[in-house]
Amino acid sequence: MLTESYRYPDTGDHVTGTFIRRHEPYDGYWTASEDRALGKVAGQLTATLGARAGIKALDAGCGEGRLLPWVARFSADVTAADPDQERLAKARETVVEDTRFSFTASPITELDGGPYDLVVCSHVIQHVPTSDVAPILRRLAGLTAPGGALVLAYSRSPIGQGAFSLDSVEGGEVRSRRIGREQFDKALREGEGPALPVRYLDPAEVAAEAAEAGWRTEWEWTYHVLDDLGPADEHVDRDELVNASGPLRRHLGRDLVTLLRREPA
Repeated sequence: MLTESYRYPDTGDHVTGTFIRRHEPYDGYWTASEDRALGKVAGQLTATLGARAGIKALDAGCGEGRLLPWVARFSADVTAADPDQERLAKARETVVEDTRFSFTASPITELDGGPYDLVVCSHVIQHVPTSDVAPILRRLAGLTAPGGALVLAYSRSPIGQGAFSLDSVEGGEVRSRRIGREQFDKALREGEGPALPVRYLDPAEVAAEAAEAGWRTEWEWTYHVLDDLGPADEHVDRDELVNASGPLRRHLGRDLVTLLRREPA
């Protein structure tokens, strides 16, 4: 289980940044795809959340605070938590008008506070030991008010094909070495230099674990579609194409964002 001494393996997001530059289908796609996904989540939340001044929010695993301005769109009282002290220090630099931020150095499984009306947990569960995912979902449920929302984003696999990799930059290219579950967990516990352990989670498994923890899946959207769909240029709306098709949605796309609701106790 991760502790406050944890340090995120991909310093400066070097591995992730290199991957994006080498694999996005056209310049700007990666950011545009995520922006669209967040915009669609925002549309879902706007229909159900109350006035911003009355919403209490948590960014669980906030990293350097990249999504804090987005969370602040819905809440004037935002708590940001991360076990990596260095990344959290950068998050503390976030300033949004009429928003009170509080910061805590803690793994998600040891968080307290709340109850929160909105929780965001973005690209955390793909980088934690496999045995931590269920406790994280349970802890977030315990911190969330009944009916409250969890925005959960993670790197996904095709349905039924969960996988693990160890990614590193070699010669300016990202080398993704497929590994097993035990080696993935070992790499997170012990570290393997600058390599980044990544788990591609099966959405069906995540949905089942979330339901067991007390969450109801309300909506989901696949994004960062890097698969070959034909001509890879701006004229192919790959995200809309995949999300409009059940079979494509089951198998394609690198990332998934899900909106879950806390079931009443």
